[in-house]
Amino acid sequence: MAIQAQCYVELTPESLSVMQSKWLASPSTCVVFEQTQQVLAYALVHPWNRGDAPSLDSEISSQHSTSWYLHDMAIAPSAQGLGVGKQLLTHVLNQASALNIDGIGLVAVQGAHTYWLQQGFKPHATSPKLTQSLSSYPAGACYLYLTLT
Repeated sequence: MAIQAQCYVELTPESLSVMQSKWLASPSTCVVFEQTQQVLAYALVHPWNRGDAPSLDSEISSQHSTSWYLHDMAIAPSAQGLGVGKQLLTHVLNQASALNIDGIGLVAVQGAHTYWLQQGFKPHATSPKLTQSLSSYPAGACYLYLTLT
Protein backbone atom coordinates (compact mmCIF):
# COMPACT_ATOMS: atom_id res chain seq x y z
CA MET A 1 0.00 0.00 0.00
CA ALA A 2 2.90 2.34 0.76
CA ILE A 3 4.47 1.78 -2.66
CA GLN A 4 1.13 2.42 -4.38
CA ALA A 5 0.72 5.69 -2.46
CA GLN A 6 4.25 6.80 -3.39
CA CYS A 7 3.83 6.00 -7.08
CA TYR A 8 0.38 7.28 -7.98
CA VAL A 9 0.06 11.01 -7.63
CA GLU A 10 -2.64 11.59 -10.28
CA LEU A 11 -5.17 9.19 -8.80
CA THR A 12 -6.45 8.14 -5.42
CA PRO A 13 -4.76 4.91 -4.36
CA GLU A 14 -7.00 1.87 -4.44
CA SER A 15 -8.18 0.46 -1.12
CA LEU A 16 -6.57 -2.52 0.58
CA SER A 17 -9.62 -4.69 -0.13
CA VAL A 18 -9.45 -3.86 -3.85
CA MET A 19 -5.72 -4.60 -4.00
CA GLN A 20 -6.26 -7.86 -2.13
CA SER A 21 -9.01 -8.88 -4.57
CA LYS A 22 -6.54 -8.57 -7.46
CA TRP A 23 -4.10 -10.84 -5.64
CA LEU A 24 -6.80 -13.29 -4.55
CA ALA A 25 -8.06 -13.56 -8.15
CA SER A 26 -4.73 -15.12 -9.16
CA PRO A 27 -2.03 -15.29 -6.48
CA SER A 28 0.25 -17.43 -8.64
CA THR A 29 0.58 -14.68 -11.28
CA CYS A 30 1.34 -11.82 -8.88
CA VAL A 31 4.92 -11.09 -7.87
CA VAL A 32 6.91 -8.86 -5.51
CA PHE A 33 10.52 -7.75 -5.65
CA GLU A 34 12.29 -7.81 -2.30
CA GLN A 35 15.70 -6.68 -1.18
CA THR A 36 16.95 -7.11 2.37
CA GLN A 37 13.49 -8.35 3.39
CA GLN A 38 11.82 -5.17 2.17
CA VAL A 39 9.28 -5.13 -0.65
CA LEU A 40 10.45 -2.59 -3.22
CA ALA A 41 8.09 -3.36 -6.09
CA TYR A 42 5.13 -5.49 -7.09
CA ALA A 43 3.10 -6.59 -10.08
CA LEU A 44 -0.55 -7.56 -9.76
CA VAL A 45 -1.51 -9.75 -12.71
CA HIS A 46 -4.68 -11.79 -13.20
CA PRO A 47 -6.70 -13.45 -15.96
CA TRP A 48 -8.97 -11.00 -17.78
CA ASN A 49 -10.50 -10.79 -21.23
CA ARG A 50 -8.55 -9.12 -24.02
CA GLY A 51 -9.84 -5.64 -24.79
CA ASP A 52 -11.33 -5.13 -21.34
CA ALA A 53 -10.15 -3.73 -18.02
CA PRO A 54 -11.65 -3.65 -14.55
CA SER A 55 -12.81 -0.25 -13.38
CA LEU A 56 -10.40 1.49 -11.07
CA ASP A 57 -10.94 0.88 -7.35
CA SER A 58 -13.35 -2.02 -7.89
CA GLU A 59 -12.98 -5.45 -6.37
CA ILE A 60 -12.79 -8.36 -8.78
CA SER A 61 -13.17 -12.11 -8.57
CA SER A 62 -11.28 -14.76 -10.44
CA GLN A 63 -12.26 -15.56 -13.98
CA HIS A 64 -11.03 -17.85 -16.70
CA SER A 65 -9.35 -16.21 -19.67
CA THR A 66 -6.51 -16.96 -22.05
CA SER A 67 -5.36 -13.36 -21.60
CA TRP A 68 -3.97 -11.62 -18.54
CA TYR A 69 -4.41 -8.13 -17.21
CA LEU A 70 -1.44 -6.35 -15.65
CA HIS A 71 -3.43 -4.36 -13.14
CA ASP A 72 -0.50 -2.65 -11.52
CA MET A 73 3.27 -2.66 -11.57
CA ALA A 74 4.73 -0.21 -9.09
CA ILE A 75 8.28 0.39 -7.98
CA ALA A 76 9.22 2.28 -4.82
CA PRO A 77 11.03 5.53 -5.61
CA SER A 78 14.11 4.20 -3.79
CA ALA A 79 14.31 1.29 -6.27
CA GLN A 80 13.61 3.19 -9.49
CA GLY A 81 16.43 3.12 -12.02
CA LEU A 82 17.76 -0.24 -10.77
CA GLY A 83 16.15 -2.38 -13.49
CA VAL A 84 13.49 -3.75 -11.16
CA GLY A 85 10.69 -3.00 -13.63
CA LYS A 86 12.44 -4.95 -16.36
CA GLN A 87 12.96 -7.88 -13.98
CA LEU A 88 9.29 -7.90 -12.96
CA LEU A 89 8.08 -7.65 -16.55
CA THR A 90 10.47 -10.39 -17.70
CA HIS A 91 9.17 -12.64 -14.91
CA VAL A 92 5.54 -11.99 -15.89
CA LEU A 93 6.26 -12.56 -19.60
CA ASN A 94 8.17 -15.78 -18.93
CA GLN A 95 5.33 -17.05 -16.75
CA ALA A 96 2.74 -16.12 -19.39
CA SER A 97 4.75 -17.85 -22.11
CA ALA A 98 5.11 -21.03 -20.04
CA LEU A 99 1.33 -21.10 -19.55
CA ASN A 100 0.52 -20.32 -23.23
CA ILE A 101 -1.24 -17.06 -22.42
CA ASP A 102 -2.41 -15.21 -25.56
CA GLY A 103 -1.41 -11.77 -24.35
CA ILE A 104 -1.46 -9.17 -21.61
CA GLY A 105 -3.54 -6.00 -21.37
CA LEU A 106 -3.07 -2.98 -19.14
CA VAL A 107 -4.24 0.56 -18.61
CA ALA A 108 -1.35 3.03 -18.70
CA VAL A 109 -1.68 6.08 -16.44
CA GLN A 110 0.45 9.10 -15.57
CA GLY A 111 2.17 9.12 -18.96
CA ALA A 112 3.43 5.53 -18.60
CA HIS A 113 2.15 4.62 -22.07
CA THR A 114 5.54 5.56 -23.56
CA TYR A 115 7.26 2.99 -21.33
CA TRP A 116 4.72 0.28 -22.22
CA LEU A 117 4.94 1.06 -25.95
CA GLN A 118 8.72 0.56 -25.71
CA GLN A 119 8.02 -2.87 -24.17
CA GLY A 120 5.98 -3.89 -27.21
CA PHE A 121 2.45 -3.13 -25.99
CA LYS A 122 0.15 -1.64 -28.63
CA PRO A 123 -3.04 0.45 -28.52
CA HIS A 124 -6.14 -1.71 -28.73
CA ALA A 125 -9.63 -0.98 -30.08
CA THR A 126 -11.99 0.39 -27.45
CA SER A 127 -15.39 -1.18 -26.81
CA PRO A 128 -18.30 0.50 -24.98
CA LYS A 129 -17.54 -1.68 -21.94
CA LEU A 130 -13.85 -0.70 -21.96
CA THR A 131 -14.76 2.98 -22.43
CA GLN A 132 -16.94 2.77 -19.33
CA SER A 133 -14.09 1.18 -17.33
CA LEU A 134 -11.60 3.77 -18.59
CA SER A 135 -13.88 6.56 -17.36
CA SER A 136 -12.91 5.57 -13.80
CA TYR A 137 -9.23 6.35 -14.55
CA PRO A 138 -7.58 9.79 -14.77
CA ALA A 139 -7.64 11.69 -18.07
CA GLY A 140 -5.08 10.34 -20.51
CA ALA A 141 -5.36 6.72 -19.37
CA CYS A 142 -5.16 4.31 -22.30
CA TYR A 143 -5.60 0.57 -22.79
CA LEU A 144 -2.68 -1.29 -24.35
CA TYR A 145 -2.22 -4.95 -25.23
CA LEU A 146 0.80 -7.15 -25.85
CA THR A 147 0.11 -10.17 -28.05
CA LEU A 148 2.19 -13.18 -27.02
CA THR A 149 0.96 -15.99 -29.29
